[in-house]
Amino acid sequence: MAKKNWKIIPVDDFVIFKATDDIVEGVNAAYARSNAANRAFIESRPVPVPTAPVSGTFICAQPPNYRGLPMLHASAEDWAKKFELFKTFGVDTVIFQAAVWNELETVYYPSRRFAGFRCFDQIGNVLTAAERTGIGVYLGGYGSASGWCMGRDPGFVEQEKQNHFAVQDELFELYAGRFKGIYFAPETAYRGERDLYAEKMLNSIYRDFCGRLKKLHPGCEILMSPATKYFEGKLEEMVASWNAILDGVQLDIMAPQDSIGCCGNSLEHQETMFKVWRRICDGKNIRFWSNVELFEDVDCSLVDPLIPADPRRVAHQMCHALKVAEKLISWEMLYLTDDSSGPRARALREFLQKCGSASRAR
Repeated sequence: MAKKNWKIIPVDDFVIFKATDDIVEGVNAAYARSNAANRAFIESRPVPVPTAPVSGTFICAQPPNYRGLPMLHASAEDWAKKFELFKTFGVDTVIFQAAVWNELETVYYPSRRFAGFRCFDQIGNVLTAAERTGIGVYLGGYGSASGWCMGRDPGFVEQEKQNHFAVQDELFELYAGRFKGIYFAPETAYRGERDLYAEKMLNSIYRDFCGRLKKLHPGCEILMSPATKYFEGKLEEMVASWNAILDGVQLDIMAPQDSIGCCGNSLEHQETMFKVWRRICDGKNIRFWSNVELFEDVDCSLVDPLIPADPRRVAHQMCHALKVAEKLISWEMLYLTDDSSGPRARALREFLQKCGSASRAR
């Protein structure tokens, strides 16, 4: 495994990832630069009006890397109330981020494979709430940090595959017919230079993951949501890297994170990056969605390092993405529109409701 830049810390009755102390200063400086650049972009342009709402959101029983608004002890009724709020935003789809988090040693359904992990049994409640409210669900499977720290250990890669397969099988055994598709939970990104070994290993995992799932459950849609990182002069290399990673992969939907909130990308470069993503998807016959980040990362040393984004920024993100994407989804409306995330949540909530209302009126 490559060197880790995260640690595990306890919060309430669960655990989360946090940045290691040695990277905090550099990460926070990058956040500050990115946030300032995005504010300058916003102030120099009129606020656009999105022509479609953000119609999907990731949800989780707990965020993996901040406290947020944990739902570890929620009932189906609790989830249904949240889904009814989502529907006022125009949401028709939720993606449960991960059924298992390997590094957190936590599982969110009664698993045999991960019986030694702490279990918060929430997936059944989510599916019941979705059925009551008419929301479609994608279930994330095995979550791990492997996409960010891929080492040169074939044994590790094989173990990762077996974990993915085991969670696939358990989710279908327990919940078949109650969800639309599977979300491949581990994230990755093109990071400014090609790593042919990592590309080969990721291709092997993705190819086997998708191929096996399509063979066993051909009607199941498969969704991925990698991060976006802008590197000047590297766009063609990014295309080549992702073409290698996706070679022979039976993926249905790619929903790249726009990475505006976490300093991987900026409003200035978003349109360019999404045209590149669209090229990649069109070349592989993959449907293209956009994962609109509704947050602004501020201080990675904090238990809650992010705040709800300025609605003006989100409006630009949505309008940029809608030029090339067929659907907009987002990260974690649950916390970012809840008053527990501070006064900015109300402004974001009202903006999303306005977008939802406008869409219903059209």
